[in-house]
Amino acid sequence: MAFGQTAMALTNSDRGLIVDLLNQNPDPVKPGDILEIRFSVQNTRSSTTDNVVVELVPKYPFSKVSGQPIIENIGKLGKRYEDENSKVVKFELLVDNNVNAGQYPLEVLVYEQGNRDHASLKQEVMIDVDSESNAEIESISLEKLVPGKKTNLSFVIKNVGNSPLKNAMFSWESTSDLILPVGSSNVKYINFIDIGENATVEYQVLTNVNTKPGLYKLDMTLVYDDVEELQTITQAGTLENQKRKTIESKAGIYIGGTTDFDIVFVEQTMRGDYSFSVSNIGNNKASSVTISIPDQEGWSVNGGSNSVVLGSLQKGDYTIADFGITPDTYGEFLPLKFQIAYTSSDGEREVQDKELSVLASKPVIIQESAKNSGSKSWMVLAFAVACVAGFVFYKKKKL
Repeated sequence: MAFGQTAMALTNSDRGLIVDLLNQNPDPVKPGDILEIRFSVQNTRSSTTDNVVVELVPKYPFSKVSGQPIIENIGKLGKRYEDENSKVVKFELLVDNNVNAGQYPLEVLVYEQGNRDHASLKQEVMIDVDSESNAEIESISLEKLVPGKKTNLSFVIKNVGNSPLKNAMFSWESTSDLILPVGSSNVKYINFIDIGENATVEYQVLTNVNTKPGLYKLDMTLVYDDVEELQTITQAGTLENQKRKTIESKAGIYIGGTTDFDIVFVEQTMRGDYSFSVSNIGNNKASSVTISIPDQEGWSVNGGSNSVVLGSLQKGDYTIADFGITPDTYGEFLPLKFQIAYTSSDGEREVQDKELSVLASKPVIIQESAKNSGSKSWMVLAFAVACVAGFVFYKKKKL
C-alpha cells in the first residue's frame, strides 16, 4: 500500500463491515514522530449495528501516546445505503526513535462492545517508516599542510541518521593530485557505524616541496549501504530493504604556512660584535623577518638594540645579523638564545625560539689596538732615525 492511497479494505463478508485506511500524517512517518491515522468504518449489512468498537493493537515500532486512546466506541452504524452507515475514527501512535526504515504491520480490531474475543475484523495494515539514514564528515584534523613535510590527516565520519551505516567506503581527492596519501590508497572501508556513533579514518599525506602556497580544494566521497533488517514476521515473511547512498562534500586545505630557520656563528667582528648567519631552511617564504636576543643569563647587550631586521627570506636564502653582546665569562662555550619572528606565507605572524652554543671570547678590537699601538711606535722610531740620518748627510755635504 502506498501512502496517500486508500488501503486494502479489512473486510469480513460474513459480518458485513469494511474498514479503509483513509490517510496518515506525516506521510511517510519518521522515527520519533507521532503518527496520526484515520480509518473509515462502514456497515454493509441490511441491518444496523450497535456499539461498534475500533481498537489498535500497537507493536514495535508503534506505541501508545500518553493521554491518547487506542480504543474508540463509534456507536451505532446504520444499515446499508443509509447516510449514517459509516463513520471516521482517528488515532495517534508514537514511532520509536531508533527504528530502521521499512514497512511495519499495525493490527486493527473491529468488534461489538463486550465481544472483543469474537471481533468482526482482525487484520494488519502495513505502515512505511522512513529512517532518514544519513552521515556527515564531522571534522578534518588538518587545516594547513607544509610542502614536503609528511603530515597526519584524519577524517571523522558521524552517523547522524536513525539507522546504522554498513559497508561504508570513504575516499578523497585533491586538486590536480597536489596532496597524495603516503603508504596507503586514498580509499578506506568502514564495516559499521551505529546510530549517533562516529568512525575515524586516518592517512599520512605529502605535497611537493615546490607547491605554490594557497588554498586547495579537497573533494570527499562517502558511499554506504543503508541496510534495514526488519525482525517482524508478517504474512509476507521477513522484510528487508537495502539501498546504496552517496554523500559528496568538499573542504579547503591551505598548502604553505610556516618555515624553519638555522643559525650559525660566523665570527667576532673588528668592533667586537658577534656575527651570525640566519638561513631559511624550510619550504616556504618568510616575510618581515626579525631576529632578537632576549634577556638571558650569561649575556648582556652593549647598550644598542637587541633586535635586527632581516627583511624577507625565500626558502634557501640566508643573511648576516650582527649583535653587540658581552658574555659574563670568557673562554668557554655558552648557550645563547634567539627569537625569530616572521610572517608566514598564509599571512600569520610566527615566532621561533632557537638556541646556539657560542664561544665567549674577548673582543678582537683589544688585540688590534695593541697591535696598532706597536706599529705606530716603530713608525715614529723609523721616522726619527731617518731625520737624524738626513741631518748628518746634510752636514757632511756642507763641509
